[in-house]
Amino acid sequence: MSTTRFEVVGLNQRRLLNTFLAESISIFDIDRKSQRLMCFTVKSSDKAKAESIMDKQCFEYCVISETGIKKSLLAVACRCGIFVGFVAVMVLAYFAQTYLWKIEISGNDRIDDLTITRTLGENGISVGGKKNFDSSLVEEALMSIADISAVSAQIVGTTLKIEVLENAVITQDGASGEVISMYDAEVVRIIVNSGTATIKIGDRVPIGATLIEGIEYNTEGLPMLEVQAKGQIFGKVNFTYSETVSQFYTARTGKSQSNTAIKIFGLNIGKEPEVLFEKYEVERTVTQIGVFIPLYAETVRYYELDTYQNSLDALLRTVTDKAINNLVICAGGSPIATTASYKAIAEGIYRITVHIEAEVSIGGKKIDRICAN
Repeated sequence: MSTTRFEVVGLNQRRLLNTFLAESISIFDIDRKSQRLMCFTVKSSDKAKAESIMDKQCFEYCVISETGIKKSLLAVACRCGIFVGFVAVMVLAYFAQTYLWKIEISGNDRIDDLTITRTLGENGISVGGKKNFDSSLVEEALMSIADISAVSAQIVGTTLKIEVLENAVITQDGASGEVISMYDAEVVRIIVNSGTATIKIGDRVPIGATLIEGIEYNTEGLPMLEVQAKGQIFGKVNFTYSETVSQFYTARTGKSQSNTAIKIFGLNIGKEPEVLFEKYEVERTVTQIGVFIPLYAETVRYYELDTYQNSLDALLRTVTDKAINNLVICAGGSPIATTASYKAIAEGIYRITVHIEAEVSIGGKKIDRICAN
């Protein structure tokens, strides 16, 4: 049986264990080291479910070790079959190099991957198909998608790497030809490109109020011409950002060890090394060695981890900085005044709320709360 052993930091450990039992997760080898620290083991098949529960209950955790016979059996099978299948693999690999096996897409924030792959498929480019096409065909096909302004495509081995550049998001005017307020705000700046402003600096406007109407007036104040209302109105708006944080966090100590193994068919050749650390995280680097066979060198580096504690003042500064950064990213505004408050949920666990008064463009897309990264 394959198992995963966790180390968990946090209070209400009994509630966590009861939740596991309610979700039919078997727990064994429980070792409660203190009121906030305990270790336990679950089946590897329950690992993802256990991690999801600990995330929801705001527990800090890390994997101490993983056991099972699967790796050993795979290693034995590798030794027995490597020479038998060598010739067959070379033949298959030779033909496999002529096909496309993977598509990597980057740079698309608003356009989903499915839209891009569907467009490629309509032009005869898909995973499993032959690589008998030029990268310019990819660029030409994707430029037909609205909101894409530039495309870069490159075939690397059996992978098609695509990077797209999307058009800037454009604020849309109201269907009635008016620019409408998306916030409750106090007007501080007015820029009118066409149409007539219906408000003045210092006015307090509610959501839905008309800011610029699509009519131009003559010197006598009479309607003269219907136009499309365009412009920007800036106002003071209040935003709220909340986050639950823990004083306890896990970080690298600076110590590490590494091992390089040869892999073929996704299996390791040789024995895996013994990890010297009780808690650790892993980084893997894979380099292809063979051109016509799936032969790789995998370097695994293990970084030792330890548990540390932040001060409450440091948490308040961190969450406040994050709130201000997200305000700029999501609402495009600049803060005028900022206040932060907190509520203790459990020992070392706080709910921090940041209130920001900011100047933003109020005639565009509404942001109720500052979004999180």
